[in-house]
Amino acid sequence: MVSVFKKRGSRNYYFQVMINGRRIVESTRTNSLREATKKAEERCMQLKLDLDWYFYLKQVIKKVEILEPEEKEAALRSAIEELNSIKVKTVAMEDTFELFKKKPRKRTISERGYEDYRSMWNKFVAFVNKNFPDVRYLSEIDKGIAEKFLCSEWEKGIAERTYNERITKFRSIFSALAEEAGLRKNVWSEVDKKREGHVSKRPFSKAQLKQIFMNARGDIRTLCMIGFYTGLRLGDAATLKWSEVDFENRVIVRLPNKTKHLKRNLEIPLLGGLCDELKMLKSEQKNNVTNYVIPKIAEGYLKAKGNIATMVQNFFQKAGIETKVENERCFRKSTIYGFHSFRHSFVSLCAANGIPMNVVMELVGHRSVMVHEIYQHASVEQKINAIKVIENEFRQKDEIQLAF
Repeated sequence: MVSVFKKRGSRNYYFQVMINGRRIVESTRTNSLREATKKAEERCMQLKLDLDWYFYLKQVIKKVEILEPEEKEAALRSAIEELNSIKVKTVAMEDTFELFKKKPRKRTISERGYEDYRSMWNKFVAFVNKNFPDVRYLSEIDKGIAEKFLCSEWEKGIAERTYNERITKFRSIFSALAEEAGLRKNVWSEVDKKREGHVSKRPFSKAQLKQIFMNARGDIRTLCMIGFYTGLRLGDAATLKWSEVDFENRVIVRLPNKTKHLKRNLEIPLLGGLCDELKMLKSEQKNNVTNYVIPKIAEGYLKAKGNIATMVQNFFQKAGIETKVENERCFRKSTIYGFHSFRHSFVSLCAANGIPMNVVMELVGHRSVMVHEIYQHASVEQKINAIKVIENEFRQKDEIQLAF
């Protein structure tokens, strides 16, 4: 295990290692001891791979140099033949994405997720073709090319989170194809991520909720009600299926897209205004064969989730809600109100009314593995009380007027 240390006056940790008689000291570029230890171990492995082959090559050269002329010539000829027989592994840039998609993996990536990967990879290939026309293979991508691409993206005004997501996705692609491409190191692991300073979504105020539901009609109204009553993310609310709505037991059972690898369903009581809304909608759709509660919204989201997110943002704007604020870092404004604000509102209202944290976390599915082990399970009665809080807020005539 590699030891890490801090230099006097330094904020970040360093590590030291001896490889083939050479002393190497490098910064881990992090002030987290756990992360520094992990980075140090990964970097040491990389340094050994980078230096060991050259060390052994020098040893071979020394051995060959002391041979008699005839033996020396034969040894050199044999070494050259051996090197020439090695097949260099290559993966062409244009073939990379399809090879990556076929790779088996522990965690399943959805088709929409693959489309995000494809879009990002196509941007990268276009950048490389324009700026480095001689580069054709994955093994030719170095740290310099990676950093130049990221700089070009950063200059477009992308957020820190988007910047870091780019790096994470590229690391995944290069790691998955390391053997096929003959990669000795993952250049994207050498690129530092940015400290995220993004603006988080804010919960809606009572006045804003009133504006929303006074102006909401049709599908957008149903979508907003699902978001407000359940705290579901946009993707889960937009693609909610009738098979997940149990009117008899008055509950919505949904496996969230974001945490589906945990294989744990959310069970959200179906009460009040949302129950009435969905019953009426179900009655209207009785002659139509559809799996989704809001078919057009679901279809639009599955084809291009960005279009539905934009549609929601445009609706909020028309309802009189200023959804964005100026961002000092770039020319683009930062979005502070979006569909996710319903989720924040759900959690905030429950907290303000004394609903226990474990109940709220079970309802919204906001957990990590550690949190799941720490918090106890919520009872059905506790969940119903939480939804009643939302219903009471929704029904306050002086605050939110609804036309049923």
